[in-house]
Amino acid sequence: MTAPIGKVFVSHASKDKAFADRLVADLASREIPVWYDKFDLRVGDSVTGGINEGLSQSKYFVIVLSEASVLSRWVTEELNAALMHQVAKGGTFLLPVLIEDCDVPPLLAHRRYADFRVNYDSGLAELLGVWGKDREASIVADNKPLYPWPDISKEGTDFIYLYSTRFDKFFRLDWDLSVTANRTIDYIVDTLKLPWNKDVPELGMKWSFSYKLIFNDQGIGLSKSLSEAGVCPGSVLKMGISGTYEDIWENELKEMWDGSKMYEVMSAMAREAQLKENIRNRGPLNSNRLRELANACFSHV
Repeated sequence: MTAPIGKVFVSHASKDKAFADRLVADLASREIPVWYDKFDLRVGDSVTGGINEGLSQSKYFVIVLSEASVLSRWVTEELNAALMHQVAKGGTFLLPVLIEDCDVPPLLAHRRYADFRVNYDSGLAELLGVWGKDREASIVADNKPLYPWPDISKEGTDFIYLYSTRFDKFFRLDWDLSVTANRTIDYIVDTLKLPWNKDVPELGMKWSFSYKLIFNDQGIGLSKSLSEAGVCPGSVLKMGISGTYEDIWENELKEMWDGSKMYEVMSAMAREAQLKENIRNRGPLNSNRLRELANACFSHV
């Protein structure tokens, strides 16, 4: 089953309308859904409201870069809105399309672009190739929805796809494949704010987590670069996350009467009763429950 492509918002200056019309027609002929002002704004519609609605419904933001568009107030506002969507939940992918030499906005300068300056067909092939790779990668990841990487300033010469069953998200990440697995993991953990340790006092638990990158069902050595492990642009990597826990309540119960600590008898008996009630209310910690509790430590992603 082919994974569907999300809606594409096409941002352009009025001077570039002829190019935008042609691009939209070519995308539509390939069954790629497009939000385009010419088709989606009707007489009497609020322009600002319509654009915001179009952005909220779109997964990809194609910005046509030209001398006219980089000076356009509307295009700038659409770009800023798209950048906000990229860092929000269910964000938007930015896909620059360069149709002539111009001063590319700083926020887009580090991004790869589809180059239409010399040949329209080659530029279109570059753009379609992005969606082709996204489709293929989504199938590998069981058709999970694809999310843009939340770090909008990230520069990378290549890109990879990344997912984990712990945080249950599937990302496209610009990255330099010459970087080691260890540095890649540190960057991912830092950007997604993944926990190394997590206290869950309401359940009397402390969790510790370790991370590894997996490619073709094989773990990548921490000191090895991604390219040395055979990773190429557009490869799908899984982030393996292992968790171990300390049962604070059970440990406290065991230590109460082993002679290593001094307790006042009545308060110790009350504390013992409280701990047993807490453990009973928490329920059994079988493998399914532990997996559920571990995954909950990543619910913020």
